[in-house]
Amino acid sequence: MKKIYNILFVLLAALTYTSCTSEVDDVFDKSSAERIAEALATDKQMLVDAPNGWLMEYFCEDTYGGYNMFVKFNDDNTVTVASEMGTAGARQTSHYKLEQSMGVLLSFDEHNELFHFFSEPANPFEIGTNGIGMRGDFEFRVIKAEADRFELQGKKHGAKIVMTRLAEDVDWDNYIAEVLAMEENLSYSKYQAVVDGADPLLLRNNYRTLTYTDAATEEDVMVTYIITPEGIKLSKPIEYGGKSISLLTYNGDDTWSVDGDNTVTIEPVLPSLVEQLLDENVYWSFVKGEMTPTAALYFAQAEAGSAAEREDIMFMALGVNPNAPNLGWSFFFRSGNYIGTHTLNVTPIDDTHVALAIKGYDSNGQYYYQVGYRYITNGILRGTFELSTDNPKNPSYIRLTRTDGDLAGQYMDVFPGLQYYVQN
Repeated sequence: MKKIYNILFVLLAALTYTSCTSEVDDVFDKSSAERIAEALATDKQMLVDAPNGWLMEYFCEDTYGGYNMFVKFNDDNTVTVASEMGTAGARQTSHYKLEQSMGVLLSFDEHNELFHFFSEPANPFEIGTNGIGMRGDFEFRVIKAEADRFELQGKKHGAKIVMTRLAEDVDWDNYIAEVLAMEENLSYSKYQAVVDGADPLLLRNNYRTLTYTDAATEEDVMVTYIITPEGIKLSKPIEYGGKSISLLTYNGDDTWSVDGDNTVTIEPVLPSLVEQLLDENVYWSFVKGEMTPTAALYFAQAEAGSAAEREDIMFMALGVNPNAPNLGWSFFFRSGNYIGTHTLNVTPIDDTHVALAIKGYDSNGQYYYQVGYRYITNGILRGTFELSTDNPKNPSYIRLTRTDGDLAGQYMDVFPGLQYYVQN
């Protein structure tokens, strides 16, 4: 037992001696503080050394898609910004900084209306959720830094963002104008990918996202995209029919091709007029005088009812009342300061025919029903209708023509958006 103790003592002494020596070199020849200072200086120099700045492919939370930002970093820690969401030619300069925070952190730390548009909770364009906004970032971890490309990740929401160095002959405003022109070609809410030997894949287009149903899991998959002068670039590929879809080029005829593969096409799916009328994200407004004289007599009863209340009719529309979305697709209106809703039973017959009937009302709707609005929802709007328009792709109006009873042939035109009932 005594011999074992002596052996252990010798080993401990040897280990103690070894740990006190300085024979082992440091793994790094510089301290961590020196290394991070060097990384900050190197990254800043690369950012500043782009005389025409950088194109930032800026992505918000998955729901809201991607946007083109132009950023020019200056040596005095100011940055000049342009954005496709700003007015033509708009620029704004603010402060930026690079700092250490679990690596290099690029922060746009002074308010910039063009840059912070995506991270503010104010939601001025009503794209995001009120009080939350589009869930964009203004602080980014530098994942990879190269002379002509930076890979970033949003610190708070985690979106992956790429900045590429711009050639000196790229005009920011021309690029943005080309992007906005390309966006005009994305006017359909539904597309389908077509590959020989596979069933078409339906793609639902909304807020710069394409959503499709995965055949294996039967779950919806959302893929965001950013618009380029040539087409659109997806944030991640769509795997379909043995193909990988990541870049789409516009063909000029409402169709799109997959970059480098002419065996795949993306075609628009034109929604029927019934689908467009019943789209819960769209309002269709009645306008005084935009109907047959007989139909106008029914609306005149509602006008007289509001006049008796010493009120003007602000609007009368079909759609989902934003103040009462739980009531569903309805006829809703504003008389003076009061908004009322008449809920409707809707029966699609085919792509261009629909049947409507009143189902109920909210408290304001009930009151105005009694003073003349019943002549609309329980009169001229109660029956079957044929729908027609000037442009099935992008209607400037939809005409509802009665096809039944004594009112057959009478029509009313409805117009997209909430519009004044009486036009100046």
